[in-house]
Amino acid sequence: MIKEYRTKLIEGLANSSPQIRKKALSELKKMDPKEAIEILLSVLGEKNDDVQSDIGKALLNYKEEALPFLVKAFVDSSWVVRSAASRIIGAMGDSALSKFLELIPKNADDVDYWMVQTLSLMGGQAIQCLVKAFHHTNVKIRIAAIRAAANSTDPEIVPPLLEMLEDKNWTVRKATFDTLEKIQHLNPKAVLDSLQSTSNEAKYWVIKLAGERKTPDLIPVFCSIVEHDAEELKLEAINALSLIDTAETKKILVGYLSHRSWIIRKTAAEGICQLGIGATEELIGAAEASNSDMRFWSVKLLGQIPEPRVFSLLLERLHDRDVSVRVAACQALGTLGEKRALAPLMALMSDPSEEVRTASILAISQIGEKDEKPTPKQSLPAHLRPENQISCPHCGKQVGRDFTFCPFCLGHLARECSNCSRALKPEWKGCPYCGKPTNNE
Repeated sequence: MIKEYRTKLIEGLANSSPQIRKKALSELKKMDPKEAIEILLSVLGEKNDDVQSDIGKALLNYKEEALPFLVKAFVDSSWVVRSAASRIIGAMGDSALSKFLELIPKNADDVDYWMVQTLSLMGGQAIQCLVKAFHHTNVKIRIAAIRAAANSTDPEIVPPLLEMLEDKNWTVRKATFDTLEKIQHLNPKAVLDSLQSTSNEAKYWVIKLAGERKTPDLIPVFCSIVEHDAEELKLEAINALSLIDTAETKKILVGYLSHRSWIIRKTAAEGICQLGIGATEELIGAAEASNSDMRFWSVKLLGQIPEPRVFSLLLERLHDRDVSVRVAACQALGTLGEKRALAPLMALMSDPSEEVRTASILAISQIGEKDEKPTPKQSLPAHLRPENQISCPHCGKQVGRDFTFCPFCLGHLARECSNCSRALKPEWKGCPYCGKPTNNE
């Protein structure tokens, strides 16, 4: 082929004009397929989306004839070319799978990376090949295959991914979780079923996944985990419950404020804060419960809610039989900043517990700080600031630079040029419009 003609074709294919590209593509159809494919591949690195789309469609028309050239493009120096080649092969579907796998060079990590990306786009039988790549000897390829699975729309990819949450490598597990976050909706039953069969390590990740669905149907499942599983799983189940905004969930979380484990009580309290349940009857009732832990945590939570009935309840808790609850009540009142709490708090300065006495003093100081409102600094009006003043040429007093008349003598501050009659400022030595000096006017 004449070199100039080839160059002209390439320029036409890369042109932003659809008409010019269409004409160049018509010329390609008259050429030998091998030569036409090579020309199309030379334009594959173009970043214009419309050009990429037209080149991709043209290469798809050559089907398996283009496969060897596209696989070879996996080692191109340009990422754009490699990505485009993967996308085009993927669009061929799993009918091209056998030929594609035959053409993949062995033990070439870069090629393997793009191979798994392509398999995820092919779908169908290619998914099974992608699953095999989850167990590649090279960890980077395994992770690439797992991340590539996020492109899949096949529900059958979810169970093998869930199995990868058992992998010994944390990076592999994290990559698996990231992918499942994107595609778990394809097969939610598989996610739920795996809660019954996975190890504690994998179950931690599955609970996080299931929690993101925020469905009330999972409330009994998460409650069962809090009741029977390891502590780390209990905490994650409570976090999952905190994402489900229902009256039942709020009641359950308040109930956990009396749990025998301190960390579970704390996590439940954080979940209640996340839901923002306000001064509900359950939380107010918990502040008067027989369990001191429940009273403690409910008082801490209620201290963030500025409501009248909460204030009176906190005053009552200042006399609680449990030291920790009295301390929590002091802290809560200090946070609310109500001056009405000063007298009751001062009475606690003689409490038998040093911890309570200290908490009451700190709360009193908090309320005092909130009551001291800083006096706002008065700023001078703009015309009184020294940088904005000039001397009146008539009476000599300081006046605003932008004034037209002096407020003291009513003299006209803006002079006029005797030559062009334009307004001049007092400090100007000449007219900026016509250049006439003003010093002898």
